[in-house]
Amino acid sequence: MKKTAVKALIIFIIFFTGASCLLYLDSMCAETTGEGGKLVLNIEN
Repeated sequence: MKKTAVKALIIFIIFFTGASCLLYLDSMCAETTGEGGKLVLNIEN
């Protein structure tokens, strides 16, 4: 049971790190090229 919880925690940390890096990279591209920043749904339309 403890090994399963540790594996789930490791998978969550890897997923969270990857998602945050993707959002950071997207916002960085939006600042430099103006082509990023479109990962979130736009509710203004």
